[in-house]
Amino acid sequence: MPDTPEHPRPPARHRSPVDAFEDTRAVVELLARHRLVAAPHVAARLGLALGGDADAIIEVAGLLRVAQRLGHAVLPDPLPSVPAIEVAMAPSGARLAAWERELLVVASVCVDDRIDVLLAASNRPMADLIDGEVSRHLLLVAGHFAFADPRMRVWVHGSATLAERTTAHASLARACARLGDARQATWHRSLATLEGSRDLVAPLIEIAESADASGESEWAHAVAREAASHACGAESVTAWSIAGRAALHGGHVDDARGWLDRVIEHGDEPARTSVLADYLTARAILEGDVPEVELDRRLAGLGNEIGSALDEAGGALEPGATPTGRSTVDAAALDPATRPMRLQLARAVATAAGLLAERGMLPAARRRLAQARVITERYGLDRAPLEAGSAWCALFGLDVTGAAGSTESADSDDAVAVSTGGIALVGGARAVAAALERGLAGDPAAAVRWLGAVRETAADPAIARGDRSPLMRAARAVATSLLELWAGDVRRAAQVLARGAADLPIASPLGGIGAAVARRIDIITTGEVSAFARAIEAAQPPSAGAVRYEELIDRAVAAHLGGARTEAATLVALATEFERGGGLHVPGLDAGIDWCSTDAGRAAGDPAVRRPPDALLASALRRRMRSTDRTRFESDYLAAVEGGRAIASAYERARTELMLARACGEAGVPERAERHLLAAEHLFGEAGADAWLTAVAHERRALAADGSLSRAEGPVPAESAPALTTNPTGEPAARARRPPEASAGVRDRGATSGVVDVPGDPLAACRAVWTDVLTERELEVAMLVVEGASNRDAAARLYVSVRTVEVHVGRVFQKLDVHSRVELAVLAHRMAHAAHALR
Repeated sequence: MPDTPEHPRPPARHRSPVDAFEDTRAVVELLARHRLVAAPHVAARLGLALGGDADAIIEVAGLLRVAQRLGHAVLPDPLPSVPAIEVAMAPSGARLAAWERELLVVASVCVDDRIDVLLAASNRPMADLIDGEVSRHLLLVAGHFAFADPRMRVWVHGSATLAERTTAHASLARACARLGDARQATWHRSLATLEGSRDLVAPLIEIAESADASGESEWAHAVAREAASHACGAESVTAWSIAGRAALHGGHVDDARGWLDRVIEHGDEPARTSVLADYLTARAILEGDVPEVELDRRLAGLGNEIGSALDEAGGALEPGATPTGRSTVDAAALDPATRPMRLQLARAVATAAGLLAERGMLPAARRRLAQARVITERYGLDRAPLEAGSAWCALFGLDVTGAAGSTESADSDDAVAVSTGGIALVGGARAVAAALERGLAGDPAAAVRWLGAVRETAADPAIARGDRSPLMRAARAVATSLLELWAGDVRRAAQVLARGAADLPIASPLGGIGAAVARRIDIITTGEVSAFARAIEAAQPPSAGAVRYEELIDRAVAAHLGGARTEAATLVALATEFERGGGLHVPGLDAGIDWCSTDAGRAAGDPAVRRPPDALLASALRRRMRSTDRTRFESDYLAAVEGGRAIASAYERARTELMLARACGEAGVPERAERHLLAAEHLFGEAGADAWLTAVAHERRALAADGSLSRAEGPVPAESAPALTTNPTGEPAARARRPPEASAGVRDRGATSGVVDVPGDPLAACRAVWTDVLTERELEVAMLVVEGASNRDAAARLYVSVRTVEVHVGRVFQKLDVHSRVELAVLAHRMAHAAHALR
């Protein structure tokens, strides 16, 4: 049937570029200002498909469902036409001849971007395309075409009638058939058939499965959905299964749940079991919890004998124990008709174990792993799903020694993992798990290189299908970013995550840890959580305990740095209610707990997460120096200095050096403190942890003032010192010391408005008014501009990059409704004169 915004044509090979991070951030922030939250990869898609037209982006985003904006549902393609596009494109469209408009309609629905297909479908020679008005709208390069302005494609498709689009598909079907492209001909013929045709179902299903295996999940989903519209009976269930699996592989978990719900409700027992692993995964990513009820229903159908064995396994299985005491194969295993379903059930149970382990529910994960072992051994099934589940559970902290009947170490090259996000795969997920295990073993930098080099290919097509999917590539991006953080390269971790977020659903895999990593990187680099990270976080379900835990720790850090120690301790205590039984370390986590001095903070303890050796050693050294006294100071200090030399992570080493500086300042040895501050400053800059540079500057001022250092570990609030960033080349910004007088008169925002109150300042009134409109940093930049400072001068005085100043200047202009530096200066002095006249 014809494609409409509700039944979109799959995209061609054009994808949003992974290097368009800045453009993606701009779209995310634009939508956030209009109270529209979109996942970064969706924002990138909108920006690309709408040519960066801000009005069109806002209007289109407003028409989308929440699930589409969050990346949980497929976007319509082309996007719906809106008034902003009509205003921009209609005048050009009015100048098109009838045949030119028909040709552009064909181009708008053409799956392929080959010029020969376009010419054959429109029955026009190349000379017509070059000489006519259409040449203004199509770029023709090396045998391929693209719309010069992507908004024209949206407008042409939106203004075409159903009959015109149907005719275009019919023309393309004939052209593809003549050119020998049977698959594209089938696709266009299906969209040109208003009454539907069951003859198209089988070839469409074949196309969908092939596309999914190639990693083209969105295209596979569109084709399978089209097959479902033509199918009936058992063929419908098959099409639903493929559509649901492809949607999941693309990260479109809301669509996946919808399709797989149909299979669970209307399919026969083998069909239900075959999609059970994917169904559990989609529901877990979308809702946060693992839907174990449906799994238990399938297990209940195994019969009394296996059921009693499962009841035994349902208890607390000790590592290496055999639930049934039997290793013989059931007679039912010899029935070839039942083996595929049993294997799919074992895969689903192992997947459930992995999903539960990701979410810190380790006792439940152990129970499911035991059940998977019972099924595997009783029916003599392939052990790959069981070994995969065991390795993935081990990654998240479950002791599975012997659980899979294997002595293989979890961090070996051959370690297997159930999927990231829980998909029952082995190949790509196996590489992700092995890389993370290597990082946890103590060499995250080598793990990053290994993960980037390895290209695993699974023999099972069902496994290979997921390896190339956007969801699996998102898992690789998140794992790589986390490994870079463990290695201490915060700048590189931010770059990897940003590039991945601009193209992939990074909020979905690995139990949603991508959102926690994005938030933590922001705090480490800028001292505050950006709209970009919040957009990633928005894709997480409210019940995602790990994400909730990390958010509360972030808030506790901010509260502590703002002087609200009781609030910080309360938030830490509250975070423990969301504490998982296991998980993966996000650098900086221990500090949120260690800073608290109240009973609630001390009682919280560290969460049971798996940490790399650098993090463990650094945390132990910092804790030792925080608890030392004068009688033990010298021995503890020397031990900490010696231990610190073994920390390979620049970030963890820098935090340890900062703690040593504070301890030395409090002990009355400022010379040692200064040396450690210099080391911390260098290491924070090397790591790209720019927000922590402000902590170093703050401690240096405190040391210069009275020879003592603050006890608060962490970046000082933005109200006290400007957050540093990197310059456009990626190198650390200049870190010259800020003169003490530069911060004189800054009042605590918690008590006042945070206005810089300089006696005799003629612009004091201006500052007082603008403080209610601008942030503290924007106010600093605005006043420097008023004083006549260039962007470069302002950057040097505030110890930030020129790019950062440019961003703040743009925001100041927008908030104060001025268009130039001159207008800003005039506005400021007019306000000053008005205030003086009223005195």
